[in-house]
Amino acid sequence: MSDRDDIYDPLRRENLGRSVQWALEETDPIPLGSVRSRSFMGCGIYAIYYVGDHDLYKPLAAHPFEVPIYVGRSTPEGSRTGSDVKSPEESKSLRSRLMTHANKIKKVNDLEIDDFYTRFLPADDLFTPMAESMMIAELQPVWNVILHGFGVNTPGDGRKDQTRSKWHEVHRGVPAGDALPPHPGGPVPLREKVILHLGTHAVRPAHAAGVPPTAGSLDWDGAASSD
Repeated sequence: MSDRDDIYDPLRRENLGRSVQWALEETDPIPLGSVRSRSFMGCGIYAIYYVGDHDLYKPLAAHPFEVPIYVGRSTPEGSRTGSDVKSPEESKSLRSRLMTHANKIKKVNDLEIDDFYTRFLPADDLFTPMAESMMIAELQPVWNVILHGFGVNTPGDGRKDQTRSKWHEVHRGVPAGDALPPHPGGPVPLREKVILHLGTHAVRPAHAAGVPPTAGSLDWDGAASSD
């Protein structure tokens, strides 16, 4: 008798998350700086890609739109406090989050906004956390796993004494980050970690779950159809 884990259940949390990931990766990437000129609603998931010639990130640009530099998600306004929570359809959080990222990159001394693209997908916030976790675990985006701090908002009251995040230590120019004490060790060892990381994580790994083939393009045994 087959074990329950061998039976595909489309409603399992992992499979629902995977479907969100696949839907995101089927969208066309657009310039991150162009998000401001687009009008759309919803919370959801997104991936940011690098295509420029920065010394640290050239390995990513050599395989454009394959491995993101950062993966994130947005939640409906009010969900963190539990008060006046907007429905996903009423939310503007996805667009706002992407615009915040674009504005931060524009301030950095050694990055150009034109070198960044994004895929984004308005989606029910019940399923986006699993999709985000899967993408980070499989693709190891360098700003998620090595240079922490890109997605963190400006430090609020009570956090002003903290040191710079790793991301702000490497990429200077954002006033909120520059105002904080330096990260211990400075930027040099962090840069070395980025180079080492992208030596093995700039290409989509063979084990990663890619977008499933279009229905009808494969025969039952996985061979390409000749029809």
